[in-house]
Amino acid sequence: MLGLAMAACSPGSVGGDDTVAGDDGLPELALCEAQLNVSGTFAPEGTPPTPDLGCVPQGTWTVTMAVADAGTCGDVPALSTHVYTVTGEGRDEIVTYNDPATGEEVTVGVHSGGNGECEGSFEHIWAAPEGYHVLLLKPYFEPGTQVMLGSGSYQLWSAHP
Repeated sequence: MLGLAMAACSPGSVGGDDTVAGDDGLPELALCEAQLNVSGTFAPEGTPPTPDLGCVPQGTWTVTMAVADAGTCGDVPALSTHVYTVTGEGRDEIVTYNDPATGEEVTVGVHSGGNGECEGSFEHIWAAPEGYHVLLLKPYFEPGTQVMLGSGSYQLWSAHP
């Protein structure tokens, strides 16, 4: 199995470019944007953590997405399930995306949100005939649960973000 492992970090906005082009609020290079609903499951490495432990992200994050609002995009590719694995603790924590496509850039991060929830931030960038696809997924789950919810966005950029 081919995997992509990275030390945990937290990507910011989609594509990381804050240059705004106009009234639509999109970055200058973004051609369109769609909003996504995110759902999924968390499978801990061992015994599921109890709510009093707060965020314990170690395990497998299975994230599924669906279009909430196609916005200005006619077609939203890559609507599938993405699987990430979190191992280690603290500075030794590693988040692995389990199925990177050839040439796909992935930036991943997991952190503790308010009230002990675990939050993920997973950005995927890959080439398209008309530019670059940029997918940002923001799943989370409450302490003591294994059900994920969240949001995301898809953008098509005219050049590499």
